[in-house]
Amino acid sequence: MKKLQSIQALRGVAVLAVVLFHLLTVEEKYGGSKTILSSFFQFGMFGVDLFFVISGFVMITVTRGKFQCHKEALKFIYHRVVRIYPTYWVYSILVLGVFLIKPSWVNSSQGNQVDILASFLLLPSQTLPLVMVGWTLIHEMYFYLVFSLILMLVPEKKILPAILLWGVTIVCLNLFLTSNTPVVKIITHPLTLEFIGGCILAIIYHRKDVKVKPRIFLVSAFLVLVASLCIFQYYQTVTGEIEPQGWWRALIFGIPAMLLVCFFTNAERNGYVIQLPLVKVGDASYSIYLSHILTLNVVGRVWSIFSTNEIYDNIVMIPVILILTITAGFISYIVVEKPLLNISRRVF
Repeated sequence: MKKLQSIQALRGVAVLAVVLFHLLTVEEKYGGSKTILSSFFQFGMFGVDLFFVISGFVMITVTRGKFQCHKEALKFIYHRVVRIYPTYWVYSILVLGVFLIKPSWVNSSQGNQVDILASFLLLPSQTLPLVMVGWTLIHEMYFYLVFSLILMLVPEKKILPAILLWGVTIVCLNLFLTSNTPVVKIITHPLTLEFIGGCILAIIYHRKDVKVKPRIFLVSAFLVLVASLCIFQYYQTVTGEIEPQGWWRALIFGIPAMLLVCFFTNAERNGYVIQLPLVKVGDASYSIYLSHILTLNVVGRVWSIFSTNEIYDNIVMIPVILILTITAGFISYIVVEKPLLNISRRVF
């Protein structure tokens, strides 16, 4: 199936947002006292939520006409596994090497504690994986597992009620379940609603009787993004926390992410041209996502050695670090991700 350019472009937007968010931390850590990046870039964590909505949209899109077929369900989960794990393992091994040599450089926010087995298998754990952003992949694998069961058992005509039932179940579990184990946290996490939202958007998108003008979503997306920024700032002021948690996160980031997906996909359907550079970044987004923390920290440490603590250092180095990070991700995409995907997909 031909990829939607709009979805690839949105993947580009998502990964750039996440990179800018983490670049803010790198500048604060290695760039001296005269920082130039605005705290506005903290909103870049929204890229993760955009990835989740995109994931739900794509799952419905690629499985159309394949429901209630055990072979297709197994094929689906196999392709998801080989899409996620091989490249992730490459970076996990690299970070494991760093952890064995210099433990203080990995998971410093959690006392340098790592569950190595859970990290490699992307299992729920009390600590972050070796590759810090791997926590989002644990959610992704949960999405895929539940969706594969729906794909296997539910008729395509009943997919919308099944997806809605999943969402209602999450809400009810949050109301009545008191357990706080890592597994329960994943199963009941409000972030799953973003994936479900993406699924619902795709179901609506592929209905031929539904026509929506992109301008409506453009205006709506802009207004909701502005509102989300205001709520985000208010949340930080009131709670003192940088990152919204739980339902707050789904509200602040999930809703604008859904509207952006609506706007981009309907714009493409109505003939609007998506800019190719953003699409190319989207193609390499997974490799950029996995590699960017490692690249940012390596370049950041080198920067700290030669830094003069003058503002012109930051003016020069911030663009350089950003370019190096994206370039490293593209190299990883060409040298690591694509070859591994080609090998694994020959099997099934």
